[in-house]
Amino acid sequence: MAQLKICEIFGHDVADASPSAEKDRQRKWCPFRNSKCTKGGIETPLGICSFGSGSEATTVCPVRFLEGGRIFVDAGRIAFGPGKKIVAMPELRLLRIPGTTQRVGKIDFVIALLDDDGKPIDFAALEVQSVYISGKSVRPAFNEFLETGNMPASGSARADFRSSAQKRLMPQLSLKVPVFRRWGKKFFVVVDAPFFQAMPQIRHVGGRDNSEITWLVYSFSRLPSGAGYSISEPKVFFTLWDDVLTALREGEAPQQDDVLREIGARVPSLRAYRT
Repeated sequence: MAQLKICEIFGHDVADASPSAEKDRQRKWCPFRNSKCTKGGIETPLGICSFGSGSEATTVCPVRFLEGGRIFVDAGRIAFGPGKKIVAMPELRLLRIPGTTQRVGKIDFVIALLDDDGKPIDFAALEVQSVYISGKSVRPAFNEFLETGNMPASGSARADFRSSAQKRLMPQLSLKVPVFRRWGKKFFVVVDAPFFQAMPQIRHVGGRDNSEITWLVYSFSRLPSGAGYSISEPKVFFTLWDDVLTALREGEAPQQDDVLREIGARVPSLRAYRT
């Protein structure tokens, strides 16, 4: 995987020297949730939103997907139909630990359908997954940029899509999807295009009614003005939980003959027993 350069800091392209970009950097502000950034710490947040290698960016912060509230509208339209009134409630803890009041399995967002009186009458789950970065810390480059306005060559890293999908996303889905599947409620997963393309291939099914996990896949492309990135209309993929489980947990299974050949090659070095 090639090294990617830091694209956005505190919600703005690193090439953006506008007064609004400078103001947000000085006050460590996240424009996507309209509050201070808390990524990596409250006092000294690591406010990197995305990395990239040109006109396309890949997100390293899930808050980056909140641009314009688009993900909520897209999920709500698919789940409940167009023209409906919805709300997005963050961080619902789903599973109660027996014998305690503690809950685990936090849902990133619950999209709720409201009736004419503003009461919730239906709901769906929405999980947001960005990619994790591997390699040396990028904080020194981040700090240098904030101090000087120049991005050093060290401001690059590799996106670890495999760990992000199989070690981060998969355990979360394993906790939460079976509950919503049992309830017959829609479950959405939001990722960006590079993340989805790096995942093992998952069989698609036709139509939202058959879908147990609906993927909303967004691209972040540089604006024609050359400064800034913007979220795209999503590509939508409908899948079944069993197919996702197989793809992310197991990967592609070998043929039985391949297993026997590998064992045969190692037999001389193995201790033999008799039953």
